[in-house]
Amino acid sequence: MAETEYTNKVNGILANGFACLGISMGTRLGLFEGLSKLAQSKETAVSTQTLADSMNFKERYVREWINGMALAGILSHEEIDGEDRYWTEPHTLPTLLGDDTTWIAQSAELLTGVAEKQVAVEKCFPADGPRGTNVDEYPVLHEFLLRRSVMWKSPGIIHKVFEDEVLLSKLEKGISVVEVGCGAAIPTKTLATRYPQCKLLATDICADNLERAKTTCQGLENVELRVMDACNASSDLNEKFDLAMMFDVYHDVPYPDKLIAGIHRILKPGGMLLMNDIGAHESITANKEENAAMFGMYYTISSLYCMPTSYKYPDGAGIGACGGMELYERKLKDVFTDVRKVAKDIGLFFLCTK
Repeated sequence: MAETEYTNKVNGILANGFACLGISMGTRLGLFEGLSKLAQSKETAVSTQTLADSMNFKERYVREWINGMALAGILSHEEIDGEDRYWTEPHTLPTLLGDDTTWIAQSAELLTGVAEKQVAVEKCFPADGPRGTNVDEYPVLHEFLLRRSVMWKSPGIIHKVFEDEVLLSKLEKGISVVEVGCGAAIPTKTLATRYPQCKLLATDICADNLERAKTTCQGLENVELRVMDACNASSDLNEKFDLAMMFDVYHDVPYPDKLIAGIHRILKPGGMLLMNDIGAHESITANKEENAAMFGMYYTISSLYCMPTSYKYPDGAGIGACGGMELYERKLKDVFTDVRKVAKDIGLFFLCTK
């Protein structure tokens, strides 16, 4: 690649990075939705004052933001009768607004969330610097992750994930279930509502998450909440559960081997673990060949959040977001008698039997 071509490539990446921040602002503030309600064609295009008034925002801020989005090609603009007007094209709305299962524009908020601690992470690089960052110091990121979990509100997603017919029949009859690292406990609520005959325990090491889970599961008599480190679960839980669930947790924990051993201990003989994680490969070469742009994004997100929050602890593993499905499968097979991938069309899910 020639020098000029490389320079243009870097300039494009920089421009797109700032556009990503603008997209994040648009989703967080509801600006895309606000504009879509007013104008979805050139004929209905509106001024920045009209948009600002409709949302009770300051026009000057709206104008600066929307001009950036227009020049990035995210929104449409034209000068009409001497006034700048803006609108959203109908075909852009699924991307900009999304729904419970499609979060494209909203994913820009990941950048806002991880960038909160960029300076703190930079201080971890020197050999004599801190080992990592505190997981509870990323409020914007956690807010996004909790909202993203709305995909688990749909009972239909349960059947896509729990495609194992034996497991589905057990759920119908009623079993004991534990969710590890539950966050807001959306999966727990979904299962508890769909299968009221089941008894569920939602656990998280973070008390703040349990407060969110309490709101989520309010009124569900078959759900119990507990602050718990699954690596060191109390002995009263030994061989208590038929099913354990863990979603997007493994790569973030400092002691993953202890976590899997702890979950294995609290499962009954024949009990199952359903584990979801990012479908990256252990090898950067494999990630580059499959989707360099996507996995490159994951590596950078991980360098700012997943890895330093895990590596922070003494002997913390620091697996990171691209730890790799091959690593996860090996680790699970070290403990469980049967490990297989399920729901391959919607992500990386392992169903493991004790």
